[in-house]
Amino acid sequence: MKIAFWSEQKEVGTSFNLAVIACAAVWLHPLSVAVVSGGYHDDKLERKFFEKGRKAFGVPEEVEQFGREGILAAETQEFFLTSGLECLLRKECPQDLTERLVKANMRQIVKDRMYCLPASMRKEHEWWYQDYQFRRMERVMDAVDSYFDAVFIDCSSRQDDYAKKVFREADVCVLNMDQEAEAIGEFYSNRPDYKGKVFFLLGKYFGDALYTRKNLQRVYRVEEDRLGAIPFNPQLHAADQMGRIESGVRRYVNGDGAEVESEFGKELARTTNLLLRLAGLVA
Repeated sequence: MKIAFWSEQKEVGTSFNLAVIACAAVWLHPLSVAVVSGGYHDDKLERKFFEKGRKAFGVPEEVEQFGREGILAAETQEFFLTSGLECLLRKECPQDLTERLVKANMRQIVKDRMYCLPASMRKEHEWWYQDYQFRRMERVMDAVDSYFDAVFIDCSSRQDDYAKKVFREADVCVLNMDQEAEAIGEFYSNRPDYKGKVFFLLGKYFGDALYTRKNLQRVYRVEEDRLGAIPFNPQLHAADQMGRIESGVRRYVNGDGAEVESEFGKELARTTNLLLRLAGLVA
């Protein structure tokens, strides 16, 4: 199940909202989840889960699994070039993308249940998504999808052809937006035709603002179960800056802190459950 997040607007917290909902999904339900960037070199999503952000994989276990290719890279001090996404893209046959190999090239966020696929260390060039090797990305994504209950794909506000294709073909398309009348009105009045089901998400949401969820449902006649919100939360934004968003979310939905019954926790649980229900992952 591929769930892609995208926004026409920049700086509206699309990656943040994806990370928060993906973590909530893991702690609210017995699901396995992968989070993946919708770009090639973009490690913005990875930095939300790991304090040191992008780093090379360790050599011993991975070298054994990657074979000669990994050994040669390790010997030249460039092992990172054949780990993560780079390793998976270099596989010639789809059958080579086994569950063991795919997960070995991902970074574990929650033991055995939540993983992040690191982006490439190599810079994007103008036509990076037309590179012969990157054309294998679709089958890499299909392989990841086959080993997890849900794959959350961060397309942010990217305008390149690859990100647009990912979002257009996802099973569920999450349109992320600010709590502003003009932008929201444009989204609702000109709904694009996507393959998957569309879910609308309000980021940095304030319940006492003029345009609340209920007002927007009334004005634009949006179904209640297709509109979610992530309230503004300074504590979680601080955790995000430190690469600790998973532990920050856990206290709101898993009973690890007093905030589990807070308005934020309730709104987050509601939004996450609506999205997972739309995706057919929960009843």
